[in-house]
Amino acid sequence: MKHLSIIIPTYNEQDNIKELIKRIHSNMSKNKVKYEIIIVDDFSEDRTLDILRRFNGRYPLKILLKNGAKGKAQSLLEGFSKARYSSVAMIDADLQYPPELLYDMLVKTKNHDIVVANRVVQNIKWYRKLLSRIYSKVFGKVLLGLPYDIQSGMKVFKKKILKNVDLNPTPWGFDYEFLYKAKNQGYQISQIPIQFDARKNGKSSITFLTNFELLFGILKLRFAKVRK
Repeated sequence: MKHLSIIIPTYNEQDNIKELIKRIHSNMSKNKVKYEIIIVDDFSEDRTLDILRRFNGRYPLKILLKNGAKGKAQSLLEGFSKARYSSVAMIDADLQYPPELLYDMLVKTKNHDIVVANRVVQNIKWYRKLLSRIYSKVFGKVLLGLPYDIQSGMKVFKKKILKNVDLNPTPWGFDYEFLYKAKNQGYQISQIPIQFDARKNGKSSITFLTNFELLFGILKLRFAKVRK
């Protein structure tokens, strides 16, 4: 039997979290995967926690209240530290990523260390799609040498990598730093194509300033490599 720890960072996702958990449960149950869902809530101000607490006991669910600084990266790191199983997944709570492909990604880790959900189809606004392409083509490939979707919020990977990769991400900079440092240590990375849907409910936590933070973090990684 396969095992998977699924980390979900949340912030004001009351209209999405219930459906996401049900879809994950359906996919894992159909494929006979023993799983756990670890929610790390970043001080939600809506009914997200109330909904999650009603689900506790019905699903293999752990609810963690954020201990560290605000930001998605810290939420992920706190969730990873509580994972029981040797395979770990991360997925955003906004229903833009298809949880039905988590099993396929888990199977692919038999021959790879990290599997990234590659957003080949993006049903989002044109300027967000443009930014995503710039990050992948310019910042990912040219600056960091990563031919992957460096800002994808859905991945499955082997937990042992976290022990061997020294991570110090900016509040939103987990993804590219994780891939960059894992690749430099020789871990095998693969992708699986997905359709990335528009957010239907709630509001994104990403702001205009987030893009500057991401760029700064990428340049910092690149500069550290050159300096070395």
